[in-house]
Amino acid sequence: MKNDLQRSYDLKRKELETVCRSNGLALTIQRRAIFDALASRTDHPTVDQVYEDISEKLKGVSRTTVYRVLETFVSIGVATKISNPESKARFDADTKRHHHLTCIACGKVLDLHDPTLDNLVPREGKIPDFDILDYSITFTGICSGCRKKPLNKH
Repeated sequence: MKNDLQRSYDLKRKELETVCRSNGLALTIQRRAIFDALASRTDHPTVDQVYEDISEKLKGVSRTTVYRVLETFVSIGVATKISNPESKARFDADTKRHHHLTCIACGKVLDLHDPTLDNLVPREGKIPDFDILDYSITFTGICSGCRKKPLNKH
C-alpha cells in the first residue's frame, strides 16, 4: 500500500499532466524531470538546487531552462514561488494555502500549516482599490540547526 507522500506525489503528477494539456503545453522530458525534482523535495529548492538534481539525468539542460520551466509551473498554478529575505527565488509544488518559516542564518524554508492563519481577512474598507486573491505569511527566525551552532565571533 502506498504511503501518503507517494499518493500526494502521484496526485500532483496527474495534476501537472492535466494542467499542461489544458494550457496547450507539451509534457516534455525536461518538464517532467523538473517537476519530479521539485515535487520530491520539501525544502523549497532554488533554481540551482533543482538544476543540480536533474543535471546528471538530463545532460545539456541549462539553468535558464530550469528557471523558465519553474516560472511556467508558477504561471499555470502547479507550483508557487516563495519570497524570502535572501532574495533567491524558491519554489514549492504544494499549491494549497500554507505558510512558511524562513531561517535568516541558513536560508532554510519550512512549511507551516496552521489553520488559524488560513482565514485572515483585513477589516472591510481597510484596503481601498485592491482585491486580495490569496496570501502567504512568512515568519523569519532561526531554525533549530542554526540555533545549536555557536555564534561566529569576528
